[in-house]
Amino acid sequence: MRNCIIFIALFICLTLPVKGIKAKPTHINDQIRNILQKYLLKNAHCGISVVSLKTNTPVVNYQSNDLFMVASNMKLATTATALEYLGTDFEYNTSVEADGNITGDGTLEGNIIIRGSGDPNLSGRFYNGNILTIPNAWLQAIKNLGIQKITGDIVADDSIFDRNYINDAWPKNQLHEWYCAPTSGLSFNDNCIDIIFVPRNNVNKKVALLIVPNTSFVTIYNECIYTSEEKQHAYSIYRKPGTNDIYVKGKFWTNASQKREWVSVHNPSLYLVTLFKEMLENGGISVFGTVRLINENDRKSYSNKPIKIAKTISTMEQSIHITNKRSQNFYAEQIIKTLGAHIKGCGNTENGLQVISAFMKKLGFDSEEYKIRDGSGLSKENKLSPNMITTLLSYMNTHKHGKMFCDSLPISGIDGGLHRRMASPQYKGKIHAKTGYIAGASALSGYIDTSKGDRLAFSILINNFKSLRDAKKAQDEICQFLADNL
Repeated sequence: MRNCIIFIALFICLTLPVKGIKAKPTHINDQIRNILQKYLLKNAHCGISVVSLKTNTPVVNYQSNDLFMVASNMKLATTATALEYLGTDFEYNTSVEADGNITGDGTLEGNIIIRGSGDPNLSGRFYNGNILTIPNAWLQAIKNLGIQKITGDIVADDSIFDRNYINDAWPKNQLHEWYCAPTSGLSFNDNCIDIIFVPRNNVNKKVALLIVPNTSFVTIYNECIYTSEEKQHAYSIYRKPGTNDIYVKGKFWTNASQKREWVSVHNPSLYLVTLFKEMLENGGISVFGTVRLINENDRKSYSNKPIKIAKTISTMEQSIHITNKRSQNFYAEQIIKTLGAHIKGCGNTENGLQVISAFMKKLGFDSEEYKIRDGSGLSKENKLSPNMITTLLSYMNTHKHGKMFCDSLPISGIDGGLHRRMASPQYKGKIHAKTGYIAGASALSGYIDTSKGDRLAFSILINNFKSLRDAKKAQDEICQFLADNL
């Protein structure tokens, strides 16, 4: 009886025509209904919206106005808002300055200040993975000025953003994970430290760990040992909240491949200036001061003309590409605060979310109709509808930055979260879509280029499923059916 009721409910919802719009052929709704019945378990909550961008008409509406946890599909709203209000050419500009005089004997009588702009790209990502490329360039620029001694401090100017590093809607037991990396006005290496496990034939001995970058900013407590038994291969990494004390425990199989893990750091702006001070000293430059965050006294005592030493520039286009293609939460949260800083005058999450709300208002949705707590989708409190997402996608399809937005999404069978999904020749490269997953939520939304020359905006949101594998299979099969038949 329960299955019969579910069948009837699905049939009614998927076959009712939208008011004022001619219904699409019945077989489309029938097939989608069959796919849902094939994969979704009884407690799953599913919503689907599909719009033909060629005719600007709905194709499928199934629970499309219901609210769902959207996971990383939240990044669609974040990046679309950034393109709407800041554009692809917006630049992050991080500068290194000397606040003081340089004497004839190469002494800087004052501080080195690294002024942050909220740039998420200060890493090795665009430098063949070399994490130290950017700070090494800064170090060389200081040497080129003949500086050999610094009497003052190495100061992190992170004032572009607030210092609320962590969103209170994020899972408290996962804050050490790379995907919970904190935001900051001055960031480095996605505000994470890399820990590399090196295989060796040293049974019952402590595992050899490489820390990248090698810095005193973190303290590693290594209790992980080697094992010759593959079945015993299991280890854990944990950072104590509010500290940079990192605990490594468990066993590492001697025949395992080298493994790199990422752990978020606490107080990320200090992370960069600590590392840079160490690089200065290792490079033969004496630093008599300490490392610290900028304060009000610094702002009052700034010299009128600080000496510009170096600058590093990146663009919003680069940032959006990584946000969507790599589903990098850290990038999304940096973009949110960037919106707050440049559109609302204060770089905090609340102001950034207000800019997203203004964009949603442009799309026709009042703030009472949805809920947004962060820019990445990590929070389970984010709630959007499939219809809201396809409305956003439809808007961006004709946007002046629409091509860049579409290109930033993972491509079926090629890259990102879709590199192994819908990879057969028939569908490879036909679907550009943002994936999303947190516990209890799977999402797939984007564009489908169909065999008949249409482009579809679609959103498939599934909550409360028992099998993530089945949820993804249902999403993929629906996309493939739409690509073949519309």
